[in-house]
Amino acid sequence: MENIVILGGGIAGTTAAEEIRKKNADVAMTIIEQEHHPLYSRVLLPHYVKGKIPREKVFLKTWEWYEKNRIEMMTGVRVESFDIPNRFVRTSEGREVPFDVLILAGGGELNVIGGEPRGVSYLRGVDDADELVGLLKETLMRPEGDRRGVVYGSGFIALEYINIFKHFGISCDVVMRGRGFWSSVLSDHSQTVLAKKALDGGTLLHTNEAEPTILGEREVTGVKLVSGAELPCSILGVGIGMHSDQSFYRDCGIDIDRGIMTNEYLETAHPSVYAIGDGAQFFDTNVARHVVYGNWMNAQSQGRAVAKTICGERMPFNLVSSYATHLFDMHIVFIGDVDRKAADEVKQIVATDSSSVEEFYRKGKVVGAVLIGDISGRATITARIAARE
Repeated sequence: MENIVILGGGIAGTTAAEEIRKKNADVAMTIIEQEHHPLYSRVLLPHYVKGKIPREKVFLKTWEWYEKNRIEMMTGVRVESFDIPNRFVRTSEGREVPFDVLILAGGGELNVIGGEPRGVSYLRGVDDADELVGLLKETLMRPEGDRRGVVYGSGFIALEYINIFKHFGISCDVVMRGRGFWSSVLSDHSQTVLAKKALDGGTLLHTNEAEPTILGEREVTGVKLVSGAELPCSILGVGIGMHSDQSFYRDCGIDIDRGIMTNEYLETAHPSVYAIGDGAQFFDTNVARHVVYGNWMNAQSQGRAVAKTICGERMPFNLVSSYATHLFDMHIVFIGDVDRKAADEVKQIVATDSSSVEEFYRKGKVVGAVLIGDISGRATITARIAARE
């Protein structure tokens, strides 16, 4: 009987296991996951934090589901190494788990800042969300003038913190390393539209700042900027991106660039070793280059695609990936490949005080777009990228 081992129990790895089981009732499967929970939705975490859904609604699978589908779920376990020639994974428990097929679905590692007294928050998992719920309750018990939060970052997770603080009526300062939101991706106009929205909503922005110094020993009391300014807070929400654990994979003989290198079939250079999800740098046939897309839609779709290939329906992964978020009531959508450095040309299609549409081109073809405010063109642009216009 073939043994399939999946490193990572998030949406990519669990979807792969689910789809494989539908196609093969006999194969043995093991998921190795560092966290202690069954699959849950990271997308729903902000809704849970805001109190819009109960905690149990965050979870997408039960322990009984794994048992029913005969998927061994090893939780609270870290992979120490894996041996590709001898086909086994070594875990933190000292166990050696043999495999015929290995799926690397572990995602990336959070970028963190120095010093973590209580009150420094990273919204990566359900345990982080639980802690943030407690911090928010304590902050809301303070006098109204003392309810302050600081956000460090300018991307997707930073926006989640801004929206959460706004929801609870907590004053918010945002400290950014660049000149604005997604400064390495967006045009000056797009950044201006987002900055105006944030400022109009009562959020203060501090741009082009180095990493702030955390104030407070046991509990955070604020941050100090390089300029010397001090921003008081009881919660510091950090959202400064992720990175691949490069040394670990290189030591195990896996090719790494910004992620685990794969072809369009999500195969690494090693037979029967695949990579999917946030940590995979795969060859995207729609944009004709290797890319990393760290979003739910991409991870879930890659889980389905790799299951088909493993079960004999080998076909290239093909998806125009997109991710939607919002700043207060302003919608923001990223579609396809929006790496400005890799684009030959970026066109500003729409530029008003409250909206922006940018399209990214390479070799004369549209490969990506960012829509802010009016997102009605999302389906049309997605179709154009898929058609490789």
